[in-house]
Amino acid sequence: MAKGNVNNTVDKMDKPLPIWVILVIPFYVGTLFGVLLFPIAKDWGWLEAWIFIIAFAINITVSYFIINKKNPRVLRNRMKVKKEGLTSKTKKSAGSDNFIMPVLSVGFIGALILPAFDHRFGWSSIPFMVEMIALVLTNIGMIITAIAMLQNAYASKLLDIKKGQELMDTGLYARVRHPLYSGAGLMILTFPIALGSWWGIIPRGHRIFIPRTPHKV
Repeated sequence: MAKGNVNNTVDKMDKPLPIWVILVIPFYVGTLFGVLLFPIAKDWGWLEAWIFIIAFAINITVSYFIINKKNPRVLRNRMKVKKEGLTSKTKKSAGSDNFIMPVLSVGFIGALILPAFDHRFGWSSIPFMVEMIALVLTNIGMIITAIAMLQNAYASKLLDIKKGQELMDTGLYARVRHPLYSGAGLMILTFPIALGSWWGIIPRGHRIFIPRTPHKV
């Protein structure tokens, strides 16, 4: 009996998160976007911003529901703020962790704030159809990111090496070296346009797509 219980034990990392956690994430993100966009723009009727927030919330909710069902380990890994590492050396934060994450955070917030100021002062003039095309590309970027998370349980936001981790070379990883970053890059480069701003691209204009290089034997 005891042996059967041991065999049926599921690793905690592979247990789906509670549904309420999945529902809180889009609510939290939507609230953050709203706080950053509408007060600065001084326009609670800003149509493009509402469309963007609603589309973003729907995309992330559906994606996270699927990921939580099929690969919950990746969500748990991405929620961690401390590296595990295999040795005492790899448990320490890399210099890139201390540099990249703050830069990405500042750039992301800047990419939200600039469109708000742009809308407020009318710096850019973008046709509505172009904004909607950009919104579609933003959602495609989010979908690419979600697929990468589905295919790689170790897609952590920290540069970390965990026990049992293997180099991914299938699925999207067979075509792009960093599909997670490529999807995020597409999203971040296009959502300022979806909000009606050219200036919002500036904080994140350095993001590029990196094609996968062949393995050398």
